[in-house]
Amino acid sequence: MTHEDMRYGYPDERQVVKAPWRSQLRRALWLLAYYTLFKCSLRPMYAWRNWILRLHGAKIGRGVGIQRSARIDCPWNLDLGDYTSVGEQAWLYALDKIETGEFTMMSPRVVLCTGTHDFTIPEMPVVTKPIRIGRGVFLGMDAYIGPGVVIGENAVIGARSVVVKDMPAGMICVGHPCRPLKPRLPDDGNKP
Repeated sequence: MTHEDMRYGYPDERQVVKAPWRSQLRRALWLLAYYTLFKCSLRPMYAWRNWILRLHGAKIGRGVGIQRSARIDCPWNLDLGDYTSVGEQAWLYALDKIETGEFTMMSPRVVLCTGTHDFTIPEMPVVTKPIRIGRGVFLGMDAYIGPGVVIGENAVIGARSVVVKDMPAGMICVGHPCRPLKPRLPDDGNKP
């Protein structure tokens, strides 16, 4: 490797970081339960899947419905409010805390990603930031919610939107990158 290569931080053995054995064991036990008990459950067995998640440290509210095809990493970082719905093939990548308010609805293939890498450092260490989603939020199909994002109550995130900044309450937000477009409920002028 030349000096010029080092200047740009090309990969080397410094990037290989091994997780502590306890963390590896915890993940291994979760994956065993996930593939044998969670994914293989019948579609209407929401209470069963919620119980498995609680067994692994997740905080799951009343009436939560998680589809069996949803992918969940690190369930001990989940805090799902009452009546939250997680659609088919959604991915909750919970390296850090994911918290939803009540009545949150996630459409199929939504991704909530709490982890990224600091690419300004040659070793590219993992950086995690929590995601917080307010009460009554609707996340459209294929929406991506990035690390550290806060979505305000009653917001709608449109299909295939990429959310990398906080979104305000009560707004319809769309795009790549996602931006507030208009109020969720039109102002009819009759409000006090």
